[in-house]
Amino acid sequence: MKLKHHVAVSAVSSGILYVIFRSCGLSAALFITGVFIDLDHVLDYFLENGLDINTKKFFSFFYKERHRKITLLLHGWEWLILLGMLAKLTNWNLWVTGALIGYALHIVSDYFYSKAPFRSYSLAWKWKCNFNSEIIFPRNRGYNPKA
Repeated sequence: MKLKHHVAVSAVSSGILYVIFRSCGLSAALFITGVFIDLDHVLDYFLENGLDINTKKFFSFFYKERHRKITLLLHGWEWLILLGMLAKLTNWNLWVTGALIGYALHIVSDYFYSKAPFRSYSLAWKWKCNFNSEIIFPRNRGYNPKA
């Protein structure tokens, strides 16, 4: 999903939860997590392109799926499970719960938008596939990067 969409979903969701719970921590954690887990894209870009800092090339690299390898270390169902367990263990601490909700919104949105197989967002599966982008995100799955 595009960055502007993650910002919009996270802003609206954090606003709604602020109105309901009146918690700046919950809302801030939701927004921060919902947007900034995409920082893992920077690592993948640099691993394949070196320190070539070109914004247009960076976004094209992902939106048009020009990558050969993809780790996306912060994009994994495993993190969602761990955040859920941490939220429960902390008695639903508002910061942790906000991070859980933001993370869930982000990864579920990415999953539906990308039309990739469910396993594509598993860290274990990506590792098993040696982070081969064509196996993880098959190019013939009906994904339309212009949408």
